[in-house]
Amino acid sequence: MEVIGIKLQKAVLSMMSIVWMLGMSSCEDRLDTPRPSTGGGKTVEVSLCVGIADEVDAGSLEAGPPTTKVIGSGGKAGFDVQLVPASRTKAGGDDALATVKPDKLYGLEVWQYDTNGNFKSGKGLSIGDVEIGSSFTVTLDALTDCQLVIIARGKKNSTYTVGSLSGKSLSEVQGTTATASAIEGITASAYETDKSVINAMPYILHLPKVKVVNDGGAYKIQSPDGTDIRILLRRLATRLTLDWKNFPQKTGYELEQVLLQSIPVEYKLLRPENTDTYPSLLDQYATIQVENVSDEGRYSCWIPSLVRGESTAATSDYYRTKANAPKGSAYATFISRFVTGGGGDSQKKLKYRVYLGGSVSKEFNLLDNTNYIYNVTMSHTKLPVDDRRVTIIDPIPASSNNDNLVPTANCFMVVPGGAFCFNPYKYTVNGVTVDNTVMQGTDWCDVSAETISTPIKSVKVLWQTLEDGDLGDPVLGVVNSSEDHTNIVELRNGSSLTDARIYCRVAPNTSGGSGVIAAYDDENGTGNILWSWHVWVTDYAPSAIGTETVLEKNKRKFVLTNGTTTTRPLMDRSLGAYEGYVQVPGTTLEMSRVGGFYYQHGRKDPLPGAYTSEQLPNKYTFTLNAVTPPKNCLNRYLPDGFNWLIPEMKSRTSLRNAYKNPQFQIAGASGQGWCSDAAQPAWGSTKTVHDPCPAGWRVPSKAELEPLTALNTSIPSSAVKEGGLLLRYDADQSHLTYIRFTGYPPMPTQLNDVGFSGYMGTFDRSGGSRQVFTVSRGGGIIESQAGICFTAKQVYDAHSIRCIQERTD
Repeated sequence: MEVIGIKLQKAVLSMMSIVWMLGMSSCEDRLDTPRPSTGGGKTVEVSLCVGIADEVDAGSLEAGPPTTKVIGSGGKAGFDVQLVPASRTKAGGDDALATVKPDKLYGLEVWQYDTNGNFKSGKGLSIGDVEIGSSFTVTLDALTDCQLVIIARGKKNSTYTVGSLSGKSLSEVQGTTATASAIEGITASAYETDKSVINAMPYILHLPKVKVVNDGGAYKIQSPDGTDIRILLRRLATRLTLDWKNFPQKTGYELEQVLLQSIPVEYKLLRPENTDTYPSLLDQYATIQVENVSDEGRYSCWIPSLVRGESTAATSDYYRTKANAPKGSAYATFISRFVTGGGGDSQKKLKYRVYLGGSVSKEFNLLDNTNYIYNVTMSHTKLPVDDRRVTIIDPIPASSNNDNLVPTANCFMVVPGGAFCFNPYKYTVNGVTVDNTVMQGTDWCDVSAETISTPIKSVKVLWQTLEDGDLGDPVLGVVNSSEDHTNIVELRNGSSLTDARIYCRVAPNTSGGSGVIAAYDDENGTGNILWSWHVWVTDYAPSAIGTETVLEKNKRKFVLTNGTTTTRPLMDRSLGAYEGYVQVPGTTLEMSRVGGFYYQHGRKDPLPGAYTSEQLPNKYTFTLNAVTPPKNCLNRYLPDGFNWLIPEMKSRTSLRNAYKNPQFQIAGASGQGWCSDAAQPAWGSTKTVHDPCPAGWRVPSKAELEPLTALNTSIPSSAVKEGGLLLRYDADQSHLTYIRFTGYPPMPTQLNDVGFSGYMGTFDRSGGSRQVFTVSRGGGIIESQAGICFTAKQVYDAHSIRCIQERTD
């Protein structure tokens, strides 16, 4: 008899008899991908007995846990990480929840599917709450090739953790999630007082290739080779335990923070077939912050399973580093602070990163129905300077060795690890430094005769993105503390119009992103924001002068040419985008990285939009909560790098109040825009102080983008699959630039036409409407017809922008 769901050896991942849980896929990976039909089969009664598989102890797998000893005095281990079996955990530290099982199979369902993943109506049964191991009869079709899903949906009081799967195709089941709060509510303290809390845990099994056959007069479920199958359901969640001990008398540092990072948010029921990594890198992820951290402790929790595969570069635990780990791998971060002799506060820190998953160093999977227990010890007597898993944080002020004075604009482009400084009271137009007369105005800094009545008194990081949506490191960096941001942004001579400097230094070793820094009229980031600036962290560095198209990657820019009409060069990507492409991106992750930010007309402040691999409805709405960032959005994070900024919609207001709140979208009134002032902020052919582009660049005009409508007259049929289209920009048909169907956010909880339409804003405005270059495949809630044209949009709508050169020399 073949036992399904018992062992979890490495080979199991490739077995055809099971598809492990909790996945996400692109269209190509759908569970109901068409296969040759096996035809119908007569309806028969099949007797089943369903049990629950024993949990797998990852530390007891055959490969055994590797131990890594890091450089320390006397040859002793300085930073030791071990995946250990439960038998080696600390005395009295047993985790009862790791092995406890429910007292029944709650909400048991059995459903049959054909080889294409189609639900077979009337074949299967919603059985209800039954005893574990009891027998029952279900109606199935006798088929030589079919699929089954058996699930105990979990139950708390009268509510099931997973809704019924009746009538759902396998691809719909694949997108179905369990209620995370129900699973994560199964805590040790809750279990101590009420043993029934474990009943909320779902258990599931997918059999992707079985047959229902007559064997000796009785119908049975067998594997393709004719072996009888015993059905044992697997726990949906992964159990993770961290045991740690820091020796401050040796290390000289006291542990103050423990984080679990890149943790999936959703407990999906099924992973896609033939997929080496899940959930999608564009899925929801969050950081878990452990409370009440001391130098010795333990933390256990439930998390969704995660598969990232293997890295051959991780030849030992010593090489389980960011550089070697597959993108999206989960990890634990331990942060300790230097113990000063006088007991004072110190900004010196050590950050230890422990990648999770696998029983061998090259594996980075955290699998369902599996328990992972890590022992982490920090006992080095010297700084672990050669250990790439440890970051030594000895922050220096952003002004230190930073004399890179750059022209002032509302956006600064800087490479990862780069530094720059600028005069916040100035602005650059056509290469000439001028006064920021708006900021120096009466309601702002109130400058008169070179005297600043309300000077800048402090600067801080307002928000920042991570490297890949909700994955990766914060691109500006982690500030010293909530009060002290001087390692990233620092003010000098704030009371001087000529000598004032804001210094900025961004984190090294990231793949880029964005952030916003802000200047305040009071100390320590208090009071009102006087102005703010977008910091675009990118390797993209196009020259802001010249008249020619440049095709070198990271310097690309395009001259739009149609006949005798020629424009100044245009950037190859949207303002704030991670990437720009001259071919259709190969993956949905790459497609999402071209979106950039969105800008309300006449306003300098970047607003986030979509970041997704899913085909969203043309009107996608969602809710916000303080704990979990929303799915399918490019989320912004606070200066600590893991708490997220909750967006808001502010009422139509004055320019001054809008610029006090650069992180928020401003509502508008039809035909009137978002600004209530009589004099409306504008963009123009002469760069204005409200222009969001970097120095040397500005928002283009409608006329400057018109060659795109002349050269591109139709939407290809491939645009739906490609998430956008390639646009010609001159007579050479090989000269192409990719534009993504990014849609736009009419409010912080809604995205319109993502996957249907893409936009490039212009500075042209007439009354309450603006001109926007638009590409649409049709079917949108706003763009119902396919086409490439200019459309009139409300001034308060926010759209993507591609910047054009201010001048040619």
